[in-house]
Amino acid sequence: MKKTIALLTGGTTGEWVVSVKSAATIAQNIDADLYDVYKIMLNDKGWFYEPADSVKIDIDKNDFSLTIEGRKIKFDGVFIAIHGSPGEDGKLQGYFDMLGIPYTTCDALTSSITMNKGYTKAIVNGIDDLNVAKSVQIFKNASYNLSQIKQDLKLPYFVKPNSGGSSIGMSKVKHADDLDAAVDKAFNEDTQVLIEEFVSGREFSIGVFGAEGDVIVLPTTEVIPANEFFDFEAKYTPGATEEITPGNMSDEEV
Repeated sequence: MKKTIALLTGGTTGEWVVSVKSAATIAQNIDADLYDVYKIMLNDKGWFYEPADSVKIDIDKNDFSLTIEGRKIKFDGVFIAIHGSPGEDGKLQGYFDMLGIPYTTCDALTSSITMNKGYTKAIVNGIDDLNVAKSVQIFKNASYNLSQIKQDLKLPYFVKPNSGGSSIGMSKVKHADDLDAAVDKAFNEDTQVLIEEFVSGREFSIGVFGAEGDVIVLPTTEVIPANEFFDFEAKYTPGATEEITPGNMSDEEV
């Protein structure tokens, strides 16, 4: 018997366009012989299913169900394809935990911590042999002193929304006079901003996921962007970044 799956897309941040593309790719590759898939859009206007031949149908958030022509549809599982909030920061994970509906992605606690760059750095900073860039975290509704930050951190800086993704709102600052504008740009995306010292080096991406109790580590991918850093354009424009899998690493580096 086929399982009924909700494929969540959209979101409430500037990453919604990435979410829509991700969901489309997932929908094309899910085995239709095993799963009935309903693509559910989440945005500031609501949560709804929009069939191709009908008007949108609202989701009942009390039990995350859908009613079509008098038939109530409940889901066996949820595939979360939302980049940014509420798909990566623990909000949806906590909601589905309360309803007892299984979902992809890590759990609510892990999501909420790792989406917050400041929290993640604080944890990693306490682990021997793991180094993080020197940084200062500032808050939109609290006082902060950019003049002092300019003295404490060495140029260039990376300025980024603390809980953002896809490099939206992010800037590389080479001149101290440009810091104010970069901070304003980041605050347009988040109420917390991280200002970090630039670390020169090679960039690698390593995917890790859990499957039936096992931890699977994917091969390394070296990321070599044509732009100055791995920004939104470099991430999502075909040909803008060279991605080498497996990455060129020695056994010692691995």
